Amino acid sequence: MLSPSKLVLVIGFLLSQPCLSKGARTVYLKNTSVEKIRLTPGRTTVLNFPTKPRKVIVGDQGLFAIEYVEADLAIAPVKSGAVTNLFVYLEGRRFSFELISTSNDYDEIVLVRDVVSQPLKK
Repeated sequence: MLSPSKLVLVIGFLLSQPCLSKGARTVYLKNTSVEKIRLTPGRTTVLNFPTKPRKVIVGDQGLFAIEYVEADLAIAPVKSGAVTNLFVYLEGRRFSFELISTSNDYDEIVLVRDVVSQPLKK
């Protein structure tokens, strides 16, 4: 058990660290756009879609581990510096991505939506 003074030091250290992940972000895509997704080794990034993906095609399957979980794709890089493309097919839609393994700023959760559902800017 940490003493109160050590606990304060640990909490202060954790709060002073820069946040490398932005949490969730939403992207609005069309069939012809390609979205960059930044991933980091040792962490999983989730792509969330409006419906369950029907098919997923990965450029180099040995560079990223991918799992289906309902309407989510959980993706983890197998090694740092990995780069490949990813195509996700939903009913009547295709979303395209460039997967980039980096140790810098990375995505944790990406909500993927069709550009036609984008809210109007006021």
